Amino acid sequence: MSPVRLNAGSLFEHMRHICLRPRMFAPDFTLDHLALYITGYDDALGDLGQKGQHEQFREWMYKRHPKWRHLPTWWAQQVYEANERDLERTLQAIVRLLDEFLATEGAGFVRFPERETEYDIVIEKPEKRPKRSPRSKR
Repeated sequence: MSPVRLNAGSLFEHMRHICLRPRMFAPDFTLDHLALYITGYDDALGDLGQKGQHEQFREWMYKRHPKWRHLPTWWAQQVYEANERDLERTLQAIVRLLDEFLATEGAGFVRFPERETEYDIVIEKPEKRPKRSPRSKR
């Protein structure tokens, strides 16, 4: 049996993928798309009776930048402003922040479990069908 590596995923791993390839998720990607994804993900967790994940990252961010907590815009908008309103640089900065969070306080969100399959997957070519004899004329 060969092991199958599964990426269990978390909101932050998804956010990282979105920031690395934003146009794959929306051709005219903006930070609003990221905000909607985060909200939807946390709402879905809430529907399952689980605690949202974004709050822990947001609190970590506000510890680093206490002034941002009291501003009317969310943390990603502040990163955008800090990067001279350049979306590509902002997304790169968000990836760096996510990596730092996942390497420290968010380490519990990074999971790569292994699962053993109960069988080996073998793909075989189908046998050739025997040639049919030509139909006899009646």
